[in-house]
Amino acid sequence: MEKMYRLLFFGFLLLTACQNKADLQMKGMSTALLSLVMQLQPSNSPLKEYEVFLARLDSAEVTNVSEAAEEYAALFKGQPQPLADSGYVLFEQFYQRVDKTLNHLHRRASTDFRPLAVNYEESRLGSLPQELMDYNQIMRENGFEVALIDLLDGGTYLKQNRNFIATHFYSFISPDLKEYLEQINKETKEGFSDVGGLAIIEEVFVDRVIWWENFVAKHPNFIWAKESEARKKFYFTVLLQGLVNNPVLSLERNKLDTYFAVAYQELHKCAPYSEANKLVQPYLKALKRSDRTRANALLKQYKKDGIILNASEPES
Repeated sequence: MEKMYRLLFFGFLLLTACQNKADLQMKGMSTALLSLVMQLQPSNSPLKEYEVFLARLDSAEVTNVSEAAEEYAALFKGQPQPLADSGYVLFEQFYQRVDKTLNHLHRRASTDFRPLAVNYEESRLGSLPQELMDYNQIMRENGFEVALIDLLDGGTYLKQNRNFIATHFYSFISPDLKEYLEQINKETKEGFSDVGGLAIIEEVFVDRVIWWENFVAKHPNFIWAKESEARKKFYFTVLLQGLVNNPVLSLERNKLDTYFAVAYQELHKCAPYSEANKLVQPYLKALKRSDRTRANALLKQYKKDGIILNASEPES
């Protein structure tokens, strides 16, 4: 089930290749609106030109991320925001390809990168080998940083530093897309889960659930409406079922886990009329009664209605 969550969640979403060990790989964006825009553009349009430019860039070279950002600025400065938004979609696809390629190379490298993730401080970089210092600098200049997979594992990966996106793209794109990307940046910094389960406090988790519910309702025609709906659906699923290593029902006592008890209480307090709370309340009532039949029936209905993820859904 956890594997299914991972593939579905980041198959649709705009997040990092690996926020931590339990985070999920992101794939290319669905671009129905982008395709429509490109059909309406002449062959020499900025969008078409940018697509051709990105196709020529090597995803194994991290400096190409900055080149892609510079070319975007040259092509889309002064262009209408809908066109700039579509151009950003193309950049994001390239950024994710670079992420995937670089993390593959990072995993295969024999260098110990842990000092960059564990002990990184500007004042201490001078004591590190020059090779590590150079690697750290070039990654940070191009939208990545070395991070620990989790404290127990001790391995590292290249985490997206989406402040790079803020610096290079926010002045061109629409307010709606900026709002979306700001939330993605926030969640990337916070992380989500690790081998021990959910790695964010209950209030932060509930904030995400409410935020995506509201964003989807507010922006039905958003360029990434499908991705926004997928993120909302994922968070609803975790809210109601948990993760394999952090289930809603405690494995030891077969009772409502403390984390979710707090989350449900916070949700009811902060957003009593939300869709999420309306789903949780009958489910919570059944759990408190130890009525597993009713609780499972509710989950089955939510899956049938497409509100939460279903194990039978395709993985990509």
